[in-house]
Amino acid sequence: MRKLLSLIFILPGVVAGATTMEWHAMETGLPPNSISGTAVEINFENRAGRDVQLYWVKYNGTLQPYGGLKAGESRAQKTYSNASWLVSDMGGRPLGYFRVPSGGGLAMIPPRTGEPLLRSMKYSPRTGEQALAWQKQLKSSLLRLLKLDALVGASPGIALQARTLSTREEGSYFFHEIEFNSTAKVRIRAVLTVPKVIKPPCPAVVVIAGHSGTRHSCYEDNGFATVLAEKGYVTVSTKISQHSLREEGRTMMGERLWDLMRCVDLLVSCKEVDPARIGCAGNSLGGEMAMWLGAMDKRIAATLSAGFLTRMDQLEQNHCRCWKFPGLRKVVDFPEIYSLNAPRPLMCQNGLKERPTWFTVPLARAALKEIKLIYNDLGVPQNLEFVAHKGGHVIEIEALLRFFAARLRA
Repeated sequence: MRKLLSLIFILPGVVAGATTMEWHAMETGLPPNSISGTAVEINFENRAGRDVQLYWVKYNGTLQPYGGLKAGESRAQKTYSNASWLVSDMGGRPLGYFRVPSGGGLAMIPPRTGEPLLRSMKYSPRTGEQALAWQKQLKSSLLRLLKLDALVGASPGIALQARTLSTREEGSYFFHEIEFNSTAKVRIRAVLTVPKVIKPPCPAVVVIAGHSGTRHSCYEDNGFATVLAEKGYVTVSTKISQHSLREEGRTMMGERLWDLMRCVDLLVSCKEVDPARIGCAGNSLGGEMAMWLGAMDKRIAATLSAGFLTRMDQLEQNHCRCWKFPGLRKVVDFPEIYSLNAPRPLMCQNGLKERPTWFTVPLARAALKEIKLIYNDLGVPQNLEFVAHKGGHVIEIEALLRFFAARLRA
């Protein structure tokens, strides 16, 4: 891990020609974690009309104080691209933050102008036609915030150039190690399982591991991916637990999501797979990424999100903030992202034995009420399911199998 440099000095004024960095006003919570990047210099300028306190948001999300900045003062700071810098008042109340771009720039702290805007695209009941228009607008906004709009809109798309690295037999299916292009500059690896005896085209599921997971995690200890593979589904899994950026100018959540969308591309390219019967499933971070994949890729016919349904306020404290990126909270809360799955089938699962500060059933039910609105407006309330199972932070396998058997059948 790179060590943040701490050279600080007072400037007589702002560096001429510096790019002004975007200010993200906030009322509660903390900024996204810093991600390692390239060495740059930024220049803070305090126009807030009061003294402020500066903090570097460390890679693990905790705060490192960097001293005060008096009203009207400027200060240069050596840092890295993709670092987050929090500004609070002298009492510790957060005012906002900066996310450092490549090349650095001017971090101008503005005067407070009312409460920060949150959840500007919160869903409310409307006609089915209006609901679809809302989805289109929100998806476009989220693609820009994720910095995926150029990749998703590219024509022609990036060739997969998939290559099989190894193959072994696992009972009733083949277990392939695959490598393919994520972007023009990055290749990723994935597991692809294919039944030995099939009547193509088959249903398929993108299986997604949680924090610290790898492309193999969902298959270990008779995991849910192994169960699906044994039931005759084609499955694919890649690692999305990275906490770093591979390419400048992207977001970590965007890179994670894009890798999963490329897994869908891989499935579509397989002659064994029915492209109209592709689902996705995951638990914890995997449940979060299943939410995102189902929301942003209409090729996903059915989504199972386990161990994640909640609201953003709950994840601001005592959780990894890898879910958060600049601009997200200004636009949505999690119910709006889940709502992009409609009218396609969605199952959410939360355990009755979840830790009290984690993804509890009462929090899930409160969020579910907001997701129900769009399913009702689109005339398919039966396509939204919720399972409050007796376990903890796990996927309930029986419900998963029932869901995909019903939703991905021919």
